[in-house]
Amino acid sequence: MNIYRRSKVVIIGLGITGISCVNFFLSRGVVPKVMDTRISPPGINKLPCFIQHCVGKLNETWVLNATLIVISPGVYLYHPTLILAKKLGIEIIGDIELFAREACAPIIAITGSNGKSTVTQLISKMARSMGLNIGLGGNIGIPALSLLHKAYQLYILEISSFQLELTHSLRATIAVILNISEDHIDHYPYGFKQYYLSKQKIYKNASICVINALDILTTPIYHDYNYCISFGEKEYSADYYIKNYKGYDWIVSNEQYILNCSVMKTHNRINYVNALAALALSDIINIPRYIALKVLSQFSGLTHRCQLSYKNRGVSWINDSKATNVGATKEAINNLAIFGTLHLILGGDSKSANFATLAYLIKQHEINIYCFGKDGLLLTELGKNHVFYTNTMLQALCIVRRRLKNKDIVLLSPACSSLDQFPSYKARGAIFTNFAKKFG
Repeated sequence: MNIYRRSKVVIIGLGITGISCVNFFLSRGVVPKVMDTRISPPGINKLPCFIQHCVGKLNETWVLNATLIVISPGVYLYHPTLILAKKLGIEIIGDIELFAREACAPIIAITGSNGKSTVTQLISKMARSMGLNIGLGGNIGIPALSLLHKAYQLYILEISSFQLELTHSLRATIAVILNISEDHIDHYPYGFKQYYLSKQKIYKNASICVINALDILTTPIYHDYNYCISFGEKEYSADYYIKNYKGYDWIVSNEQYILNCSVMKTHNRINYVNALAALALSDIINIPRYIALKVLSQFSGLTHRCQLSYKNRGVSWINDSKATNVGATKEAINNLAIFGTLHLILGGDSKSANFATLAYLIKQHEINIYCFGKDGLLLTELGKNHVFYTNTMLQALCIVRRRLKNKDIVLLSPACSSLDQFPSYKARGAIFTNFAKKFG
């Protein structure tokens, strides 16, 4: 039965998610209207010619005459027209809600302020190595709705707070929140608590919850799950944790030393903790331990996440462009072995973040900071001495280059979104890497 057949559907926000929503409804015999506040949104050229669309603004008439509004991630939900639509009782949902209503296979749902792409990739590689036919998607770049065209044994979804905010029907077999730190506060008029509660929705109706024992915000506020499994960087009461034994860090569970972290190709504690979460997930779905450990030992980290891009004349250039919030940048700094000067590249759209804890860290370590982009001037307030302000990242890198000495580290960990000056964090990271290899 097609529950949308008589719906008047409006899709707000294009890009790959918006297009996947259009295709979803067309496959069910429903022709939606589409709008985007951007003048030239990505995906506009992929719309069939018979689809009515409006760009550069919200079409209030279309919105208020709809019976169903589907919002793409990142669209601001508190536009006056959308507030009015909600008051009128018009249903407003996102793509994950549409997916959750129709998915038949078990779902592993993964969220967190940082690390969710890494853990999603790790557990996906483990499952595929076991021979499982998995559907991998969500916030990781493959729209969840595009997975409904095939029969899978297991869905593995990375889900953002934007997507969770508009999701009500998700019933994950396993749900995990890796961590919660301040991010996207400009999207939440009621502040950090609203962001936190959006993340918590991933646990609602989940069978098993995987939590971070050292982050109390990841403890479920809903109590309709069967049981919890925990991981944590330190032992305490976690089921999976890191323990130092004879000078080496080990992944440990139930007092069993499972993996010597030194055999992994990535040597930072951020990814050790991500490995804990992935191992917990793999054990729950009964992936043979030898398969999981093989994947972990071969994992070299994600591109643009604490990635050593280039090393020359004793200087290391580290690309952490994926650090789009304060928590990620703090983690990057805390996991570096610094023997010379750390040159930190910050900048972009801060999303109204609170930088107080990062300021303390920068002053404590006497880090040189180079600030650029939309909120570059604001970011200069984080340091005392050796603070530089430029309009662009390339201008900042030219200054850095002239000041480098043996054992120095150049770290691109912007703590901000890239979209003020770049198409994506990937583009930002690629430009940084190219500069390092050409001039470093």
